[in-house]
Amino acid sequence: MQYFYPLFAYILGSIPFGLILSKAFGDGKIRQRGSKNIGATNAFRTQGKAIGALTLALDFLKGFAACYFLKTDSEIINLATLAAPVVGHVFPIWLRFRGGKGVATYLGVLCALSPFVFGGTAVVWVSMFLITKISAVAGLLSVAMSLVIFAYTRNALCLPFANQLLILIGLVLLIIVKHSDNIKRLVKGEER
Repeated sequence: MQYFYPLFAYILGSIPFGLILSKAFGDGKIRQRGSKNIGATNAFRTQGKAIGALTLALDFLKGFAACYFLKTDSEIINLATLAAPVVGHVFPIWLRFRGGKGVATYLGVLCALSPFVFGGTAVVWVSMFLITKISAVAGLLSVAMSLVIFAYTRNALCLPFANQLLILIGLVLLIIVKHSDNIKRLVKGEER
């Protein structure tokens, strides 16, 4: 059964809560409005604060739950399970692999992995958002800093932590790639 944990984590990560909540309680057009993304930021912008906050919480929780509850004695399975919910959120099977940008789900994974690292990352996110008022800047800087915080607070030379750090680096690179349009707008000074 444990061999299927990464698959379960991927399927959980694939649940498009922003779209579901938009259809249930909003106008159902989250993929036609704003950035056309199913994530929390676009849910806030297009569906209102309540749906945005609930989307944020659920996207966070699916990353947290997958990594917190689906643990085994196998490091390889645990590493795959670590990556799977974020990959599922970014490439959901239900939406033809066109999903969100992964920040909230990544933060959930990070919290399950190390609440202390998550706390430091959350402080960076809040600080950057208060300074810039731009969600993409806060998200990108906080996930990048999470790698520094993880490496500094955990023994990154110890093989299990080194392997976890490699997975986190891969996820952060995926998040950066998914934010490529935001980065282009930031360079042009057009990001909201």
